[in-house]
Amino acid sequence: MLLSVATVAIALATGFAAGRLLPFASIAASVSAPAAVVADPELPATITLSERKLANVQLQIEKAKSGPLVRAVSATGSVGYDQLHLARIRPMARGRIEALDVNAGDRVVAGQRLAVLDNFDLSAAHSRVLGAEAALNQAKAQLKAANAAYDRAANLIRSDLVTQAEVETRRATVATMEADLRTKQAELQQYREEEARFLPMRAGTAGAAPDGDQPTLDTRGAIVAPFAGVVDSASVAKGEIVDPATSILTVSDLLTVWIQADVAERDLGTIKVGDAVEVRVKAFPGRVFTGRVTYIPDAIEPATGMAKVRCEVPNPDEALRVNMFATVTILSPQGGDAVMVPSESLQEVNGQSVVFIPAGDRQFAWRAVRTGQVANGKTQITSGLAADTPVVGEGSYWLKAALMQSTIPDQG
Repeated sequence: MLLSVATVAIALATGFAAGRLLPFASIAASVSAPAAVVADPELPATITLSERKLANVQLQIEKAKSGPLVRAVSATGSVGYDQLHLARIRPMARGRIEALDVNAGDRVVAGQRLAVLDNFDLSAAHSRVLGAEAALNQAKAQLKAANAAYDRAANLIRSDLVTQAEVETRRATVATMEADLRTKQAELQQYREEEARFLPMRAGTAGAAPDGDQPTLDTRGAIVAPFAGVVDSASVAKGEIVDPATSILTVSDLLTVWIQADVAERDLGTIKVGDAVEVRVKAFPGRVFTGRVTYIPDAIEPATGMAKVRCEVPNPDEALRVNMFATVTILSPQGGDAVMVPSESLQEVNGQSVVFIPAGDRQFAWRAVRTGQVANGKTQITSGLAADTPVVGEGSYWLKAALMQSTIPDQG
C-alpha cells in the first residue's frame, strides 16, 4: 500500500517537473462528465480494486443528499456568563454582616440564605414600627376608657347624678380618642411601609442557620439566592460593614452560557438571529456544543472591524467555563435546496474536483463536479452530480491514488 502511494507521488512530481499535469480520460456513458471537463483517453473511466485492497481501504459509501443550502461563517470567541442568570448581590442598605453562610464555589437553591445583614436603616425603621405599635395600643386603651366613662355618664344622667354638660364633655373626649387612634394607625402603617422597603425578602422565608450554635438572628435581614446556581464570588467577611454601593456576593447559573463571537463585517449580511451555532473548545476535542444566535449588534468594533455576536449555548453539565476560548461556526440558511456530499468525498485531480461512484463489483467510476459552499462537513455540488447518487466518502483518497497509478506505464 505504501509503495503504491509513493509511486503515485513520484509520478505526480515527474509530471510537474516536465511542466505539465496528467490529462483526464473520456468518461463512460453511464458516468458522463460535465461539458467543461477536458477528456483524455489515457485516464480510465473506471478503476477496479482487488478484494484484498478493497478490504484494506475500508471505503464508506454515502448518498448525495438534497437539502437546504447553508453557509458556514467561522469566528472566534469566548465563553461568558448568561447575563440574565448572573446576580451581583448588593445589600439593601448600610449595615454589618452578622452571618455568612456560603463560600465561593458552593451550590445554592433559589431562596437559600446566603448571609444575614444587621441593617442599620432596617433597625431604625423597625424601632419606629415598635414605637408606633406601642402608641397604637395605648390609644386603644385610652379610647376604651373614654367609652366606659361616657357610658357611665349616660347612665347617671337619668338619675340626675351628672349634668348634661358632663355627658357632652365625655362624648367629646371619646371623639378625640377615636381621632387619635386613627392617627396612630396611620403612623404605624407608614412606618411598616418604610420598614418593608429595607426588607430583601418576606419575613420567615429565610433558611435556618447552618450550625446549631449560631445566635438567633432577625431573619428579616437575610440575603438570599435569587435563583439556583453557584456562588461565583464572596467578597465579604462576617462582621464587615457594607453598603449598597458594593457587590458582596455573585451567584451565577452556568446551565446556559453566552458566547461572544467576533464576526467579520463582510459576514454580517449572511447571518441572522436564530441561526444555529456550533461551538468547539480545546478542553473537549471532538465535542460540539450547539446553540443559536440571539443578538447581532448595531455597531462594529472600530479597533478590529468585528461585531460581537451573542450566541446562547445550553451547558447542562457545565463543561463550558467562563473565559474559555472558543471556535464558533454559525450555520446560516441561504434559501433554496442544494445537492450536498460529505467533504471527504471530494478529491482534486489535475485541478478538478472529483467524486467516485460505485460502478459494479469492486469497480468505481470517477466524475468531475463543480463545488459551492462548505458547511457542517458537507460541500455543495453545483453541477455534475444528481441527488441520491451513491458516492464514496471516507477512503476516497485511495481511489484517487489507484486512478493516478493506473496512468503510469508498466516498466516490465
